[in-house]
Amino acid sequence: MNGDGTTAAIILAAGSSSRMGGGRHKLLLPLDERPVLAHVIDAALASRARPVVVVLGHRAGQVRAEVAAYLEQPGIIVVENPDYLQGMSTSMRVGLATLVEGTSHGVGQRERSQAGVDSALIMLGDQPLITAQVIDALISAWRTSGRRIVAALYGGKRGNPTLFAASLFGELMEVTGDEGGRRVLERHR
Repeated sequence: MNGDGTTAAIILAAGSSSRMGGGRHKLLLPLDERPVLAHVIDAALASRARPVVVVLGHRAGQVRAEVAAYLEQPGIIVVENPDYLQGMSTSMRVGLATLVEGTSHGVGQRERSQAGVDSALIMLGDQPLITAQVIDALISAWRTSGRRIVAALYGGKRGNPTLFAASLFGELMEVTGDEGGRRVLERHR
């Protein structure tokens, strides 16, 4: 059994959408008349995860404007990753630092350290079909399993979102490049 603290959700929404072409921002593409990122934020807000940290980067001002109504909800912390071009790991580190150190990374809001957070669910901003039920199932599985990591499975393969115990935040803060928490996950299978 894992602790009875809270699980934070960190939504990585800083990428440059470089594979999209045409100057389009993948997270702002409409799906059911709302931006893709809005669906992910809604799922996180409808789940037990708190706080929900949204890490912006590429075109942060545009993204913030397009999903402003979602970012103003209670339980949301919005931070910007100035180093997003250096890979997904930088966004993960900014999100974790927000939980651990209470840093705001220059977006004008300063949050206190998130006392009571004992785990973090790393989510991707471009997974609009994720549901609150999936998020809550991962949180429940982590709480009852005693494992340090719980990951979603798709077709028998591990994927995102992935939930990490706070005891692994230090290792996650050392990850570099565009791999996210994959190495930490592999190290602690």
